[in-house]
Amino acid sequence: MRRCRSFRLPCALLVTGAAYCRSSLNACAFTGWGPSQLKGFASFRAPRRGLAPSFASAKEETAHILSIATEYRQEAVILQRSAKLLGYKFQFCGFREKWVGWGTKLVQYRKALRLGLAKGQIAASDPVLLIDGWDCVLVGPASEFIEKLSMAPFTDGPQPWYAGERICGPDFFKANRIDAVYPDPGTPWRYPNAGCMTGRAEPVLKLIEDLLDGAGDGDTFPEDGDDQGRLHEHLLELGENGQELPYFVDSACRIFQCLYEAEPQWHLESPSPTELLPRLRNLQTGQRPIVLHGNGHTGRWFMCNLWREMDFLRRVGLTPSELAHLPHDGPVAPGTVPDEATEKNWMATFQLYRIIEKQMALARVGVEWDPWKIAAQQNATAQPR
Repeated sequence: MRRCRSFRLPCALLVTGAAYCRSSLNACAFTGWGPSQLKGFASFRAPRRGLAPSFASAKEETAHILSIATEYRQEAVILQRSAKLLGYKFQFCGFREKWVGWGTKLVQYRKALRLGLAKGQIAASDPVLLIDGWDCVLVGPASEFIEKLSMAPFTDGPQPWYAGERICGPDFFKANRIDAVYPDPGTPWRYPNAGCMTGRAEPVLKLIEDLLDGAGDGDTFPEDGDDQGRLHEHLLELGENGQELPYFVDSACRIFQCLYEAEPQWHLESPSPTELLPRLRNLQTGQRPIVLHGNGHTGRWFMCNLWREMDFLRRVGLTPSELAHLPHDGPVAPGTVPDEATEKNWMATFQLYRIIEKQMALARVGVEWDPWKIAAQQNATAQPR
């Protein structure tokens, strides 16, 4: 078990040392980057059109949520209940099937989309959300999601969109390369996060198939592979060759807000009389995201507090006792208060976040710094022979 000077860090939070962190201005003045702003950039080609419906026809669409969850956890039950109350058509993907690795998510999404399209349960142009089942929280209604996806920048091309985050994991050294093919969006949330994806059903399926096809070297992407690493590689494969970008990043947090941060980048707003749930408003862009992603160590901690601050369970008609028989993914069960030991343990992850920030900053200048590897080498040297 790795240790820091002050606190014991849970081994589940220290994934290979660096990293895998599954990492108010006038809102009217900010627009953020979309495909229309990418014109003239080295790797950009004008997107194809054809699947995005008009704003008028959007009112007749069905909004789908496909969520990866191989088993029930408390957060998954809450997500399912929220989706029903907010007007979405919801399904779990991979439920009670074997989890091989992060590639399982892509395999199960491909299976569900192919089946839904073949049976006519999902139309090719239907708006879909593909979100992790254990650490994503749905707060915005289907009507708002449909409306947003029927407006710029989401209508500028058929490409799907991913959530954005400020940490470029799992490979910090890819940050500069991604910056070179994807222009500065004007916000910190510029790196694709594989936990949240949206778009029209048919282009979303096509992208997932391309990701699973691998890098064109004859080998398909393994189910035990890293889906976020593959996502970054695919962007670079096309972008660095001057081809059309395969997807875009919701850097303005119009639909997704990743919570993996050192400090909150949002404030909580009470629901209006017509809203079911309180909403977060991004402090930089002024946007109110529809999905909250409690990714990474600190993201789970922020979400742990938001469950209580939003009075979430009561608003969706659930109680902690009804969920108590199920395991939970966060530090404590949603809606409950962590004890002193749990709080101390999880607050230590904010130190971990700062270490990861430093690793990424050094990687930008070509320096690999891994304090866990250094500590292991020092311990090995100090062992008596």
